[in-house]
Amino acid sequence: MKKYGTIIALAVAVVFGILAVVLANKWLTTRASRDQVTIREQVPLAQIVIAAKDLEIGSKLTQDNLVLADWPKANVPKGAFTKIEDVVGRVTVTKMVAGKPLVAAELAGEGSGVGLVAQIRPGYRAMAIRVDEVIGVGGFILPSTFVDIIAVDTTSGGKRDADTILERVPVLAVAQETFVEEGKAKLVKTVTMELTPRNAEKLAAQINQGPIHLVLRNPADLGAPEEPEEKPVVRKVRRPAVQADTQKGGGFTIEVIQGDKQPQKYNF
Repeated sequence: MKKYGTIIALAVAVVFGILAVVLANKWLTTRASRDQVTIREQVPLAQIVIAAKDLEIGSKLTQDNLVLADWPKANVPKGAFTKIEDVVGRVTVTKMVAGKPLVAAELAGEGSGVGLVAQIRPGYRAMAIRVDEVIGVGGFILPSTFVDIIAVDTTSGGKRDADTILERVPVLAVAQETFVEEGKAKLVKTVTMELTPRNAEKLAAQINQGPIHLVLRNPADLGAPEEPEEKPVVRKVRRPAVQADTQKGGGFTIEVIQGDKQPQKYNF
């Protein structure tokens, strides 16, 4: 009998132990749910449109790649959309990752078309030029980078002059791609840039006159560095007294030296 009493006591202890675990788990679950509800009530939320999947530049927005999501009302991005219908048919001009809110600044205007054409700003033109590994800066000229364009003039009697004809020109695409993996060089045969109509004409004319080079620049560099003005060097050369008597107009010469140009002499 004593033996059965020990077994019964052990069984009762096991049952109470299991019951305690179940009740504790239920209490914790209820508390966590209550805390979530409390937090949800404390933070005002708004529904905005976000990307449901990763989107490349030039992607057309549809019901399938968009979704509404709750977002803290105080942190809703400027230009965000609250209805999917408002953005269906628009085109992205930047790469988007899943979960990123859509904003007006990252979408092309309505009716802009799909792909590269959607990226061209009003009043600008897209122009492609042929490049090689040297002109293309070893393949590091990529979409969304900026370049300066240097023209080499070979028409002045065999002497080559190089001038920067355009600065901070945005690159729209390399080959047929408007996006490539960040930081990876890509050797291509063409680079497409965004230019004003006048600059496009200027570049087209220069391509037929001589070679051009693209110079990659830091996007944070908003202007060209100021260069000190090249001041002419004036050197006075005094002549011997005898020579001064035989020369008309005076007794010395001024020689002006400017850069790599031939010195110019003026007799006085």
